[in-house]
Amino acid sequence: MKIANIETFVVRIPFDGERPVLTAGQRHSAPDVPVMLRAGHPGTARTEYPPAWRLKAVYTDFVEAVIVRIETDGGRVGWGEMHTPVAGEVAKAAADALLAPLLLGRDPRQIGPLWDAMYSSMRIRGHFNGFLMEAISGVDMALWDILGKAAGVSACKLMGGQVRDRVPLYASCLPSVSVSAGEAGIADVVAAAQGLVARGFTTLKVKVGVRLDIDRALIGALRSALGPRVGIAVYAGGAYDFPYARQAGRMLEDFDVLWLEEPLAPELRRDYARLTRALDIAVAGGGALAGRWAFNDYLADGAFDLIKPDVGRAGGLSECRKIGMLADTYGLPVAPHISRGTAIYQAASVQWAAAAPNLMICEWPMDQTAASEGILQTPFTVEGGFVAVPSLPGLGIAVDEAALRRWQAAPA
Repeated sequence: MKIANIETFVVRIPFDGERPVLTAGQRHSAPDVPVMLRAGHPGTARTEYPPAWRLKAVYTDFVEAVIVRIETDGGRVGWGEMHTPVAGEVAKAAADALLAPLLLGRDPRQIGPLWDAMYSSMRIRGHFNGFLMEAISGVDMALWDILGKAAGVSACKLMGGQVRDRVPLYASCLPSVSVSAGEAGIADVVAAAQGLVARGFTTLKVKVGVRLDIDRALIGALRSALGPRVGIAVYAGGAYDFPYARQAGRMLEDFDVLWLEEPLAPELRRDYARLTRALDIAVAGGGALAGRWAFNDYLADGAFDLIKPDVGRAGGLSECRKIGMLADTYGLPVAPHISRGTAIYQAASVQWAAAAPNLMICEWPMDQTAASEGILQTPFTVEGGFVAVPSLPGLGIAVDEAALRRWQAAPA
C-alpha cells in the first residue's frame, strides 16, 4: 500500500444561529475597546490592567479548518484536519510544499517513521509549534484513519486498546459577561446553561476574565441556578497576570469550580507552576502547546494539574497518545481540547479519548452543527453527557464528502 495523493483544502462553515463570537482573549477587530472599565470611566484600553489589548487573538466569524484527504494506490481514503481557526492557507501551504513530497509513495501504515520525517523536516529551525505542527497533526490524523480502515477496526483499538465505549463530555463554551451587559447578561448565560443541562449535560465550561466582581457574580449565579451536582469549569483565555490569576482562583474555589483553564499566557510556564502551588482549584492548560517536549517542560515544573492537548495542533493522534502517556507518568489526567473545527477533528479526539486510560473528560462544542453532524453520513450519538465512540474502521465516521465540499473555500 502506497500514498498516491495528498489533497488539502480550507473550509469555512457558519456557526449555528446568531452566535456571539467567543474568543481566547477579546475581539482583535476591536483592539481599543476596554474590557474592564465601566461606561464613563476616563481610562482607555491602553490604561487598564491587566492589558487585555495584548491578548486579543485573531478569529473569524465562522468555523475555519484545513481538511486533509489522503488516498492510497488502492483507492482507500483517510481524512484528517488541521486546527486552524484563522489563516488556514498557511498550514495548507506547509502541508502541500513540505510534507506531501516527504510522504508520497510511502506506506501510510508506517505512521511513526512518517511522523518523524515530517517533524524532522524543520526541527533544527525551531518549528516546534504553530502552523507546521497543525499541518503535521492533520496529516497524522488521516494516516490513522487509513491504518484503521486497512485493519478493519477503529483507531482507538490500535492505540493500546479501547478502554471505554462512551466518552464523558462537557459542553463548551458559555460566554463571559461584559461590563455593559451586567445582570441581564448574567441572566442570559444562566438560561443558556440551564438549557444545556436540560439536554443532558452534567458539566459545562464558561468563559471569564472580564473583571473579578462580574466573574464572581456570574459563577455564583450559575452555581445557585444549577445546584451542586453540575460541574462548572472556567476558561480565562490567558487574561490574567500571576497575582490576578491567584486572586481569581481563590475566588472560584468558593464555588466548587472543577478547573481554571488557561489563566495565563502560555509563555509563562514558571507562573503556571507558582499558581498550581498557590491554589486548591485545579489549573488546566495545554491547548496552545504542541509536542511531548513542550508538555514535559510544564509537567516537570508542576505547572498543570490537568492537561488539555488538541489533536489538531499538538501533533495529531500519534503525539497526543504519547503526551497522554507522559501525563500519566506524572499522575495527571487528560481532557482533550476541542475548539472550532469539523466532525473529523471531533472524531479523532473521541478515538484518543476512548483509548486514554487517564481520561477525565472531553470538550464538546455546542454551536457547530453544520460543521459537525452536517458533514457525516451518520451523526454522533450524544446522550446524557456522553458521546458513543463511533465504531467504523479508522476514525469511526463516514464523511459525507459532498456535504463537506459544499464549504470548500476558493483558492486564495
